[in-house]
Amino acid sequence: MGQSARILIVDDEAAILFTMEAMLQRRGHSVTAAASGEEALQLIAQSSFDLLLLDLKMPGMSGLDVAYRAREIQPEVSILFLTGSSPIEGAVDDLDLHHFDYVIKTAAPQDVLARVAEALAARP
Repeated sequence: MGQSARILIVDDEAAILFTMEAMLQRRGHSVTAAASGEEALQLIAQSSFDLLLLDLKMPGMSGLDVAYRAREIQPEVSILFLTGSSPIEGAVDDLDLHHFDYVIKTAAPQDVLARVAEALAARP
């Protein structure tokens, strides 16, 4: 088992939050959940995180909006976007968001865990 990390999951779907949180806690990570971008930014301002799992599309503040603001507060945080369907490279091509990747929400648990491990390993 790898080293424990501080992970913030942000998704407006309660089922996704619950599933991701439980899966990552079973791996020994310290997990915090937020149901909106605004809530996430409050948490980011209060605590440091190793990894942000951000739903790309949420009502109000999107995952991209959160990523930009989070990088201002915690420049070294790794970011993993959660997306419902297709790859998002085109959506972030022009962004200055180093250390990011994406995972499809319906991916198998082992694939999600592998992406999380990769994102954590890529931290400077």
